[in-house]
Amino acid sequence: MDELKFAVIGNPVSHSLSPDIHLFFARQFQLEHFNYTKIKSDENDFEKDINDFFKNGGMGLNVTVPFKGLAYNLCDQLDRSATQCKSVNTILIDSGKLTGYSTDGQGLIDDFLHKEITLKDSKILIIGAGGSAASIISSLLLHGKTKEISILNRTKSNALKLLDLFETNKLIIHEEGEQYDIVINTTPISMNVGDIILPPELIINKPICYDLFYDKEKTLFQKWAEKNESSSNYDGLGMLIHQAKHSFKIWNNLSPDIDGLEELLRRK
Repeated sequence: MDELKFAVIGNPVSHSLSPDIHLFFARQFQLEHFNYTKIKSDENDFEKDINDFFKNGGMGLNVTVPFKGLAYNLCDQLDRSATQCKSVNTILIDSGKLTGYSTDGQGLIDDFLHKEITLKDSKILIIGAGGSAASIISSLLLHGKTKEISILNRTKSNALKLLDLFETNKLIIHEEGEQYDIVINTTPISMNVGDIILPPELIINKPICYDLFYDKEKTLFQKWAEKNESSSNYDGLGMLIHQAKHSFKIWNNLSPDIDGLEELLRRK
C-alpha cells in the first residue's frame, strides 16, 4: 500500500502537536502507512515547499502561522469558509488541483460546545484581525446565536478591513468601556517573552477568556486573564483537536473520535 503523506507547515512549527493528533486519528482506522511530518518554511520558500511536498506524493497539508493568507492565494479552489475569510489552514490535492479549506472557526465552535461555553446572546471580543480571526468570525456569524462581535486590533485599519469583508451590523470595532461575555485572543502575544500589555478593563465583566495558542503550562494570555480575574480561561488545544478532526475527514473521508485526546496530550 502507498504511504499516506501529510504534514503541517508553519514557522515556528517544532512545538506543533498536529502529528500526535493525526496519528491518534489514524490508529483508530488502522492506517498503518499513515505519515505526518512538520515542515518549517519562510515567506520566500513557502510556495516552493508546498509544491515540493505535493510533487513528492503529499496528499494533504495543515497550514499554521504565519502562512494562512499565503496558502489562500496558492489554492486553485476554496471552500465557502476559506472564500469568506481569505484564510486557509487545510489543503487537499485532487487531480493535481489544490483545494483550500478553513476549519479553524468550526474547530472553535465545536470546542465551545464541548466545553459547554454558551454562545447564545453573548457579546464577544476578538483580539486580532488576521486569518484566524477572520475564520472565527465567519463561523460565529454562520452559527448565528451571538449578540455582537467586537474587534480589537493594534492596527485599526486591519480591523476595518474585516468589517468590510463581512458587512454585518453584528460586527463592530471595540470601543472603550464595552463589556463582554467571551474574550478570544487570536494574536501570537502568548509566544512573546515577558508580560502581556492589554487593558485590564477588557475583562472587567469577568468574561470567559480563550487563547487560540496553547502551551504545556498556562499561556501568557491565560495568566493575564487569571491575574485580572476572568471567570474562566482556556488555551487553544481543544480547538486544535477539533479543527484537526475536520482536516482528517477532508483528507480521508473518515470521522475520528476525539474522546480522551485532549487529556492524553496534556500528559505528554
